Amino acid sequence: MPISPPRAAGLAALRPRPRALAGLTALATSAILACATCGPTGAGPTKTEPEQPTTPPARLTVDVVAFARVMGAVAPCGCTTEPLGGLQYVFGWLGHDIDPQRRLVVEPGGLLIPDPKGPEAPHDEAGWAQSYQRAGALQERFASLGDDLVGGVGANDLSSPLAQEALKRWPLPRVLANSRAFDELGVAPHRVVDVPGHDGKPALQLGVTAVHDPSPEAVKLLGPLEPMTNAAKREVAAMRAAGADVVVVLVHGTRRAAVEVAEGVPGADFVVTGIPEGTEKARLGAPATRVGHAWVLEPGDQAQTLTHVRLSIDPAALAALPSNDAWQVQQSQEAQAKELERLDARLTKFRADPGADPAYIARLEQERAALAAAIAGGAAPTAGVAVTFEQQKITCKLPVDKPGAEALRNYDAWVATQNQQRFAGVKPPAPAKGQPSYIGGEQCAACHDAAERHWDTTRHAGAYETLVKVNKQFDLSCVGCHVTGFRQPGGSEVVEVAGLEDVQCEVCHGPGSIHAETPEKAGKAFGIRRQAAVDVCLQCHTSEHSDTFNYEAYLRDVLGADHGAGRRALLGDGPTGRELRAAGLEKAGGACPKAM
Repeated sequence: MPISPPRAAGLAALRPRPRALAGLTALATSAILACATCGPTGAGPTKTEPEQPTTPPARLTVDVVAFARVMGAVAPCGCTTEPLGGLQYVFGWLGHDIDPQRRLVVEPGGLLIPDPKGPEAPHDEAGWAQSYQRAGALQERFASLGDDLVGGVGANDLSSPLAQEALKRWPLPRVLANSRAFDELGVAPHRVVDVPGHDGKPALQLGVTAVHDPSPEAVKLLGPLEPMTNAAKREVAAMRAAGADVVVVLVHGTRRAAVEVAEGVPGADFVVTGIPEGTEKARLGAPATRVGHAWVLEPGDQAQTLTHVRLSIDPAALAALPSNDAWQVQQSQEAQAKELERLDARLTKFRADPGADPAYIARLEQERAALAAAIAGGAAPTAGVAVTFEQQKITCKLPVDKPGAEALRNYDAWVATQNQQRFAGVKPPAPAKGQPSYIGGEQCAACHDAAERHWDTTRHAGAYETLVKVNKQFDLSCVGCHVTGFRQPGGSEVVEVAGLEDVQCEVCHGPGSIHAETPEKAGKAFGIRRQAAVDVCLQCHTSEHSDTFNYEAYLRDVLGADHGAGRRALLGDGPTGRELRAAGLEKAGGACPKAM
């Protein structure tokens, strides 16, 4: 869809709309045809054939897809039971389920570079090199959307050593209303996108602007920022005057900031929240809610869950689109399916209850039958504009975009090659005098062979191999949690991991060189912990990387008759980590493939 650059509101308001002209032409043509059916003056109409019923013109379907901050994420950590995100699945879904002729993709900024305060923030030259490679892969795939994409400017995109050069190196169609500091880089205060009708001619115009929450951190990177509401009001009014039918405001901020804009900016139809708060919202976002004059959309971050808005428009309504308070809100197919599952569960429960009211069961059955019929037949919208909201999880069950998959393979190959060269021979510092070093599980097994055999049955024993299978063993985002003593004194590094592959004994119990030389020297003073506290586990078993982690359940796998039998007995019966993970995988519909 072509993007119209920002236009002078006054001139644009005087210019007739293309579809308004088409409507006038059609009206004049109808009048001429009507006169052609008349007979001589005063003779009355001539006899005509009976009119045949005509099929009503098809409704126009337009999709708006909203991202929150992507922050340089091209693929999820594969350790969770349902990894969300991934360049190949984002674009697989966009190319499969969304009409490329009538779509608008929006992102609020923060696309390229990780959050400087987040866990993925680079801390050295190697980390920034990987980050820049990911930014390039993201820009290449998002740029392929052409005029269908409108993005914002995020402070974290300027937080790298490149600063504003990042926007120049990785150009995309960007907008920002409350700063003009980036005009020379092609950032406009707003953009208007033309959507074609069924005849290929412009039928609808979608306007997009963006504002950035003026936090102290943002001002340091972006410079002075006009108040969000003032800037959004001005640009929304300009877009409406220029003929925009539907207006989207991107807010690079939390829900609080998005609500402030939604309540204070008349004329905005959708306000997109750029920064979801909390682990659950970061993964799944939140359903659209009506606030003030607009719907507030909350996608998940890192492209884990996108917000999909589908507009179904009666062609008769295109000449003068009704305001959004007259739009008909319909349930998405996903929401209908979930409601059907809920009704089935309730019917199962009450049918099994001898004391249940038969009349109540009958009502549930009627409700279920009506819903099933609506799903099967697809309830037709009756209003001029119908809108459907859906939170689309980006999972490995979606179609695969081949260029996206190839970009990820190229990225992994680049990281493997670069980091093998960069870190060859690089080792962590030696431990201070009198402090222990890491020795590897084989030396531990010399005295603790039974415990070693038990460890061999755990997932910890295959941790490094899971990276090797997908060529990520040299990726700085992954390797640290799949080896022993990573970057600890006397431990392992990116390449120098010989003997310390996998999550071995010393991850939990500490470096064992002093204890191995003189076994009577045990305890914290000599680097040995008899038990691993939960804090040790949480260094890697974070909510983002280990969604089913439960300390006691996971200990039931790690401990056994040959390793911590007494502690294992104290834990007693209960779920194990394997069981929790199996349940999580079942809920997610099965594991993802390990390689493309």
